[in-house]
Amino acid sequence: MRADREDLQGHRRALLRLIGCGALAALAPGCQKPLSTDECGALLDHYVELLVQADRPDAGGGEVTRLQSTARAKAAQDPAFSRCSSEVTRRQFECAMKASNPDQLEQCLL
Repeated sequence: MRADREDLQGHRRALLRLIGCGALAALAPGCQKPLSTDECGALLDHYVELLVQADRPDAGGGEVTRLQSTARAKAAQDPAFSRCSSEVTRRQFECAMKASNPDQLEQCLL
């Protein structure tokens, strides 16, 4: 009976840690899953797409794709971009992916 009570208390502590981590995710980046390489690439693609829409509204999809490929190639050589997954929080990423223009996206990353 005592062992059951200790097990229950252990499970309760684990559950409270999980709830606390979920509730404090915005304040405790350690609780958030870091961005993947693919997510960092998607963020870059979205930014390029927004830039093209703002600067060249009549650009076709092929031009956007070409510019995204160019940006990814340059980003692969940039040490700052390699830190994306450790420096961009999940909250910043989600905000940026909802942005409808480059300025909004940039504000999310501040």
